[in-house]
Amino acid sequence: MPRLAAFVLVLSLLLPGRALPAATLELADGQSVDLDALQRRVVGPGCSGKLLGLKEHPFSEAQVSCDAFLSFALVQAALEGKAPPDVRERLGALLMDALGRARSPFRNTGSTQVAGHSLPRSVLYRGFLLLMLAGVERAGLASEEHRTLFDALAAQTAEAVAKQPLLPSFGESIWPCDNALAASGLLLHGRLRGSEASRAAGERWVAHLAKLSETPGGFPTQVDAKGRILKKTPRGTVLAWTAAFLTMSGTPAARTFAGVLLKDFCEHVPLFPSAAACREWPRGVERGADAASGPIIGGYGQGATALAIAATRASEELAGWHTALRTTAVLGGIQKHVSQPGKFPLETSLYLWATGLRPW
Repeated sequence: MPRLAAFVLVLSLLLPGRALPAATLELADGQSVDLDALQRRVVGPGCSGKLLGLKEHPFSEAQVSCDAFLSFALVQAALEGKAPPDVRERLGALLMDALGRARSPFRNTGSTQVAGHSLPRSVLYRGFLLLMLAGVERAGLASEEHRTLFDALAAQTAEAVAKQPLLPSFGESIWPCDNALAASGLLLHGRLRGSEASRAAGERWVAHLAKLSETPGGFPTQVDAKGRILKKTPRGTVLAWTAAFLTMSGTPAARTFAGVLLKDFCEHVPLFPSAAACREWPRGVERGADAASGPIIGGYGQGATALAIAATRASEELAGWHTALRTTAVLGGIQKHVSQPGKFPLETSLYLWATGLRPW
């Protein structure tokens, strides 16, 4: 999309009296989300670097997550014929934001030039961007500039993972789950742009993640550049995050990760049998909350449970779990959050994506 058009869209979202015509996105339960208010916040003031606005739960990559999750939700709506008429401009504005200020938290990974853009080397950032570009392509809304960037980013990412099986998210810190985004992005690039190199690299990457899940003790949380495990204990958020993003490319490995998550971390809530929640830590392991988990209540992690809503879109066979997890979200007050998208843009965008997730 031309940069000027995106700039005009951003101004129209920010300036009083210049808002776009009212637009909404509808959840499966019929609740509508004010899309204008949500996008104004995301591309305007931006998203808070704290989960649920709580200072004890920092989330440094909140801005690129907001850009990406809202972008994914718009693509999903476009594929269902439910997107607003200006969806191309909205997606362009979100991409511009991701290519701009959203890069900031990833500066410690270094940067390189990709199709005229100075982009962080972080696999997490690149994974988000690959999936955003894949979505625009899948919806038939990509410009030549988008395709040039998509092709160049996929080629550089495939080259990087050929040299090192897992890539870092921040500095030298390697979280295998974050590699799932870029692996899924390469699979989609291979399919949507007809790239055999991307398809092969994505399949090897996913196979490596699947092999890690079979290690004694389960899927590790953190490893070093040589593949040595630094943090062995598996986690609910880690498994749900991996399953959810692999689902976007439709790889069978997504179902495998979702199955492990549900078997080892999730259960129906005793007092509310129609609801379900997921633990952050394995049963029998008692640890507190941290930046990755979000709040933990009674052993159940809000992050793991929220991401499990997306993870259970990996297969129609998991529809019962998906419904039960959404019931928990409603009991926990998600409707209050999505009714105030200007106040809770990250939570609203994530919920829109998670409930409507479909393989592209």
